[in-house]
Order: sequence, then C-alpha cells, then structure tokens
Amino acid sequence: MKNGSTGHKDWLFDESIAPVFVEHARKHIPNYEVVTDKCARYCTLNLNKEAKIIDVGCATGHTLKKLHAQGFTNLHGVDNSIHMLNHAPKDIATYILSDVFPKDQYDMILCNWTLHFIKDKENYLKSMSDSLTNGGTMIISEKTSKNADLIKMYHDHKLKLGVPKKTIKEKQRQIENVMFINSAEWFQRKLSALGFTVAVMDADWCFTTFLCKK
Repeated sequence: MKNGSTGHKDWLFDESIAPVFVEHARKHIPNYEVVTDKCARYCTLNLNKEAKIIDVGCATGHTLKKLHAQGFTNLHGVDNSIHMLNHAPKDIATYILSDVFPKDQYDMILCNWTLHFIKDKENYLKSMSDSLTNGGTMIISEKTSKNADLIKMYHDHKLKLGVPKKTIKEKQRQIENVMFINSAEWFQRKLSALGFTVAVMDADWCFTTFLCKK
C-alpha cells in the first residue's frame, strides 16, 4: 500500500476487506452473483465432476463453493492475497498463493474480475491458454470501459445498492493506480489471436464476461 500525492491509499485486498469481500463484491461488481452462478451452471452442463477447474483470483472461494455444491471434486484456486485465501474453505479446493498463473493442465479456467489488476495481461492470457487441455474453456470477466457516461451509470447502480456517494468516490480514487483497463474489443482480438472463439455471456455497466473456447 502506498500513499499518493493526493494523500489517499491505493486499493488492497487486505485483512480489512477479506472478511466482507463477498458482500463488498455484490455492491461494487454488477451481476456478481449472476456471473458466478453462470460459471457454476456452465461447468455443470458441460463438464464431468472430475474435471480439473481453476479459479484465478479466487479470493475467499465464493465461486469454488458453488462448484463444490454442484459436486465438482478437482477444484483449484489461485490468488495473490494471503488474507483472501485465509478466509477460503480449505476442504473443498487446493489453493496457491501466487502473482503468476500456476502452469499445469486444466479443463476449465475461470478468471473473473482479476486481469484488470494485472498490467501485463498478454503474458497472463498466454499462460492460461497454454495450460488448457484440448477443447478446454475459459470464462473471463473484466472491467472493459472507462467511458464517462457508463461510469456514471455504474456509480448510479452502486448508489441504488446502498453504497454511499463518498465511498464510491473514495473507491474510484483508490483504484486509479492499480487497475489497468482494456476494452472489450482488445480482449476479443487477443483471445482470437490465441486461437479462441469468443462469445459474450454477460455484460453490464463497464463490465464484460467472455466465454472462450479452443
């Protein structure tokens, strides 16, 4: 954490946010539950229960809990915050503390609301692509727009969920130096170049979820 010239602290997934992360996400990420439900449902409809699934940026294991509830038994999570992993249920998945993608072979890679915190997305995308089994699938959710009108609607969405205006403005200042936003078109191009067919499976104020199949 660092103090910028404005005096505010940059956003961190630390011990203050980890215990309340899911509730925070529900208020700050449009369609948070919808997208995590879609991920679990897609896996249920298309994978066997022994399929190897990794959740990138798994945080406190919210999506992994949903997959476990559907009967999946080969679950993995990676996150770079020990505070988040400390709050993840240890009996349902194997967890890795890392800033880099754990190279192995996976049938399904979930990467929701994570890459916008990574500056070098291209190498991370390639690492994930290289680790997919033949015919594997990725689901990627990202903040993909900084359009002023869409940001205004996004903040209005937060207000309707009960987030105070002061908190919204402070969060916006905190993420300025830690979020690296690329457009939906950028993701489409890069994923296509890696050999994926890409479809949008969810989109709402500034955020897009991509279904990527090899």
